[in-house]
Amino acid sequence: MASSSSSGSSTRSSSPSDPPSSFFQKLGAFLGLFSKPQPPRPDYPHAPGNSAREEQTDITEDIQKLGFKDVETLLLYLNSSVKGVNDDKQLLLERLIQLLSKLPPTSTNGKKVTDGLITGLWESLDHPPVSSLGEKYRFREADGSNNNIHNPTLGVAGSHYARSAKPMVYQNPNPPAPETIFDTLMARDPAKFRPHPNQISSVLFYFATIITHDIFQTSSRDPSINLTSSYLDLSPLYGRNLEEQLSVRAMKDGLLKPDTFCSKRVHGFPPGVGVLLIMFNRFHNYVVTSLAKINEGNRFKKPVGDDTAAWEKYDNDLFQTGRLITCGLYVNIVLVDYVRTILNLNRVDSSWILDPRTEEGKSLLSKPTPEAVGNQVSVEFNLIYRWHCGMSQRDDKWTTDMLTEALGGKDPATATLPELFGALGRFESSFPNEPEKRTLAGLKRQEDGSFEDEGLIKIMQESIEEVAGAFGPNHVPACMRAIEILGMNQARSWNVATLNEFREFIGLKRYDTFEDINPDPKVANLLAEFYGSPDAVELYPGINAEAPKPVVVPGSGLCPPSTTGRAILSDAVTLVRGDRFFTVDYTPRNLTNFGYQEAATDKSVDNGNVIYKLFFRAFPNHYAQNSIYAHFPFVIPSENKKIMESLGLADKYSWQPPQRKPATQMIRSHAAAVKILNNQKDFKVVWGESIGFLTKFPTGENPALGFALAGDAPANQQSRDQFMKCIFSPKAWEDEVRQFCEATTWDLLRRYSAKVQDKGPHLKVHTHEIDVIRDVISLANARFFAAVYSLPLKTENGEDGVYSDHEMYRSLMLIFSAIFWDNDVSKSFKLRQDARAATQKLGALVEKHIEEMGSLFHSFKHSHSAVSDKTNGLANGGANGHANGNANGHTNGNGIHQNGGAAPSMLRSYGDLMLRRMIEAYGEGKSVKEAVYGQIMPSIAAGTANQTQIMAQCLDYYMSDDGAEHLPEMKRLASLETPEAFNTLMKYLFEGARIRNTTAVPRLVATDQTVEDNIPCLPDPKDPTFLRPIPNPQQAETTRTVKLSRGSMVLVDLTVAAHDATAFPDPEKVRLDRDLDSYTFFGLGPHRCAGDKVVRITMTAVFKVLLQLDGLRRAEGGRGVFKSLPASQWNGQAGRVAGEKPQWSGLRTYVNADESAFSQTPMNMKIRWDD
Repeated sequence: MASSSSSGSSTRSSSPSDPPSSFFQKLGAFLGLFSKPQPPRPDYPHAPGNSAREEQTDITEDIQKLGFKDVETLLLYLNSSVKGVNDDKQLLLERLIQLLSKLPPTSTNGKKVTDGLITGLWESLDHPPVSSLGEKYRFREADGSNNNIHNPTLGVAGSHYARSAKPMVYQNPNPPAPETIFDTLMARDPAKFRPHPNQISSVLFYFATIITHDIFQTSSRDPSINLTSSYLDLSPLYGRNLEEQLSVRAMKDGLLKPDTFCSKRVHGFPPGVGVLLIMFNRFHNYVVTSLAKINEGNRFKKPVGDDTAAWEKYDNDLFQTGRLITCGLYVNIVLVDYVRTILNLNRVDSSWILDPRTEEGKSLLSKPTPEAVGNQVSVEFNLIYRWHCGMSQRDDKWTTDMLTEALGGKDPATATLPELFGALGRFESSFPNEPEKRTLAGLKRQEDGSFEDEGLIKIMQESIEEVAGAFGPNHVPACMRAIEILGMNQARSWNVATLNEFREFIGLKRYDTFEDINPDPKVANLLAEFYGSPDAVELYPGINAEAPKPVVVPGSGLCPPSTTGRAILSDAVTLVRGDRFFTVDYTPRNLTNFGYQEAATDKSVDNGNVIYKLFFRAFPNHYAQNSIYAHFPFVIPSENKKIMESLGLADKYSWQPPQRKPATQMIRSHAAAVKILNNQKDFKVVWGESIGFLTKFPTGENPALGFALAGDAPANQQSRDQFMKCIFSPKAWEDEVRQFCEATTWDLLRRYSAKVQDKGPHLKVHTHEIDVIRDVISLANARFFAAVYSLPLKTENGEDGVYSDHEMYRSLMLIFSAIFWDNDVSKSFKLRQDARAATQKLGALVEKHIEEMGSLFHSFKHSHSAVSDKTNGLANGGANGHANGNANGHTNGNGIHQNGGAAPSMLRSYGDLMLRRMIEAYGEGKSVKEAVYGQIMPSIAAGTANQTQIMAQCLDYYMSDDGAEHLPEMKRLASLETPEAFNTLMKYLFEGARIRNTTAVPRLVATDQTVEDNIPCLPDPKDPTFLRPIPNPQQAETTRTVKLSRGSMVLVDLTVAAHDATAFPDPEKVRLDRDLDSYTFFGLGPHRCAGDKVVRITMTAVFKVLLQLDGLRRAEGGRGVFKSLPASQWNGQAGRVAGEKPQWSGLRTYVNADESAFSQTPMNMKIRWDD
């Protein structure tokens, strides 16, 4: 074929640089981009100007234009198309444009590449878009409308049912009577109850009931109408329309009315169904309460005054966001806990889940499944979800009794349909229209509108322990006879497809024989008698007659009829992937960071199961953090025990039934705090169990029982005394500590700060910014403890060590939190498991280091020999027992690790000396392992985090309007290198910490006691943040006798005690004449912080360096403050009393940087300074 004259080039011979034609032809054939040469076309000189018959050029012309780099581009294009990912750093788009620009405009292959490029650009976006910024699309509508933004009525409540399978088989005009079908194929013999083969509990079927009535509620007036939406939006709780939704809302602060749910129908099910909905109600109320506290991005700003519209918007935004989050938890329970149990994945140690929300990539080989397209449920699935076979014996009796009463004493097994309709109508109308006036299972509402926890928990416990029934023929309770007859009549009125037609629709093989449906001759013969042909078997009788699936581990756990098992998985995928609020709009932005995290699954906990969050938020005062009842309620506990034992996980869980935790009494006055915390006989520390959990050996042996903070026995006191002797304190010790911390702080400022602005004449003034809590205070404390205990911290140049600065702090913080700040039962299980892993990892490194030291000094023997043999001959003491090291954290001549930056010489060797002294003090007759996990690791855990909290709160106080007046004087003192100035700065530090610190310590009451307590201070009415108190002018008049019962808990509020004018005159003023040993933030009594004399130096040294920064100030906006909220205990919403005046506790809760979780300590605050 001749070259086109329009190319503007003449034919030329090949040169050595030109690629061979055969290579491009083969490459073109492989890529499918190039065509074979076409025969010449007739020339039409009179064709229109826009004719499609323009002459096209072939590969020969293309070859002349391309080079080897263009080959690379084509290969890169192919690779990108197959993978569906374009690495834009390789400039593929730009290279394609270069390639295409070289080809003749008539190039056939160029057009194909261009077409492919256009197709790829088109497919990068949704057509049409499935998400919208419109305000009306922001939240779920009460009736389910607007889920699909282009078809807003799709799946709306009140719509007609859809049809899934096309019914083509001739229907028998004289089908068998439903009564006969029930009596012969479905009815359960009470004496032949078959427990579920997988020992699934009744709770799974209660949850299935909620799902079923969430998406199926057939109108009694028109059976083709579905009264609820076709989405998993928890309509039994929230209502099917706006009117119903408003009836369950409190219309204040986004809350639902306590312990209510909208659906009256739920009262016709065993009470466990209602308890589950109440649990979701409580979860919703916990979430909206937390959203209002956090107020992420000021999106839930509380109005002031009487602006009705603003208050309504505030309430609605909280409510609707809370609903999105609660539905998010609900769907995660469906997809993980529920579906994993259905597939028997709970019996294997695997975190795989069938999650239809997976992010599918776009590639040449696959096209993502559509999402957010909406849904409309069908009549076939209405029938599929009728699982009456699974009713337990207890629930059979409950339902029989309920229906008998509704029928006026008549046996429900003999009731006619008109009698059933009348009875159910009277039953439903017997409940008040107002949800808050309804009762449940005879439980009475309390003053605050909630039900007593114990009654609800008893119902749930019994339901978890009750095994459900098995699927299969002849296992529907007789009490359901009339209801099942109604179902068969409805199916016929809907003209649903046959069993085989539906199976073919969902991709299953048709049944060829009746024995294929069920090999039981009795069942097969009955089906043959009723229908004559397998193709004529009706859907609903057919799925009830099908043989159930066998138990397969993993694969089949629910063991439903074969057709049902396949259909429900398809429906789960459709329900979730088609829902806009579970896919494209299920984002942290829409749910808030906190809400997204609160509903999220975590594969490190129960392989992703998430229902424990529902239990712990509903009943925080009853379930242990590792209760098997809360973590795996869909299987009865005895079976769970077998499962966990087979997986080697049984010791991770508690097998005790739930029981109320001891009541806690708050103590506030300084005098009462001193009395309690000095009385070890009657008030016991409570940290022993947590310390033991972190340090125990795999054999179960607990080496830390005698650690100082683990108890109040003589052995615990001895441990404290020994620790005090171990703290090495030569004459120069305090100066060395101070120098180390100052040098470390300067090093951290240098390493982690960023220059953000230049200003001033000639731009010679440089502004720097740093996160002072995350990158300075926290890390300075971590480096100090790493030095004191020779922990393996990495140096700046990467030599030696295991942990970076931040990794070390996170590990120490994790361990500390699991012992002293473990007060959120919903987070506790993960916290403890992670902390134990951190403890074991760090402990193993310390143990190894001690053994290496022993080898280095020719004194240590095998780790399981007596420690007393190992310590003989260790290098003797202190400042002279080291060689010089440099300031960059290298290893010195003795092999002692240099932690951090410019560390003074003594502290470089102090860590090994500290370990030596602790081994000698604690290790007589013990192995190194016993000494490490029994004493050294708990000692390490007891520090770091507390100092970080104190320093952060102190700095925040002096950078606030309350304390800023003191900054100039403190800055002057920081510039002086005198002991007097340093000690005065320490007093400022202690005062700032006293005013802002938040500390409370628990004690277990060992004997019945009475304590005289009073209220030292009151909330400042001018302070809406509840941060600052005012002295109580009538403190003495508030004295009361507090009776404390044996076994109860007392929480000593040392924050209020620090504002008690009887102990701290002028409590809201900074005074430098107070005794440093009188402060409460290190505790009081025998368990006061053993190292407080040391850490007061470390904190002051860091404080001093920060005060030397010129122009020290907060960064602008929210980055320069940490969010501080009044701490409050969530009690599952029970016990609220309207109008109750809050007392000032001073206790605060903080949030992390992205505001996705609460924290016990400030975590982030940006500061700036100039140089």
